[in-house]
Amino acid sequence: MSTYFSRAARSPLPIHLRNPRRAYDVDGFEITPMTFQQAMDKGVRAVRVICDCGHVEETPIYVGAWPSTSLVPDAGMTLRCSACSKPDPQTEPAWPRRCSD
Repeated sequence: MSTYFSRAARSPLPIHLRNPRRAYDVDGFEITPMTFQQAMDKGVRAVRVICDCGHVEETPIYVGAWPSTSLVPDAGMTLRCSACSKPDPQTEPAWPRRCSD
């Protein structure tokens, strides 16, 4: 038996109940975040760490630092800002930059 629920069977989350670490579409449904394995498969080798103090830094994805099934936005729960030491910064994939010819 499948545990998959179609989108029609679910209702959108009200704004006050939404997780700040998740993205939502215009209808209020959660967009599934990327896992570390999916990010690495797409060529991502680092996580961009963004703090409220304005500090932005890239942290390499080391094998074993986070399980491959962990969600990229949740990595911030284990990090602190290296500038101000504030816990829980935002995290996103640091997409590789294309070199111009």
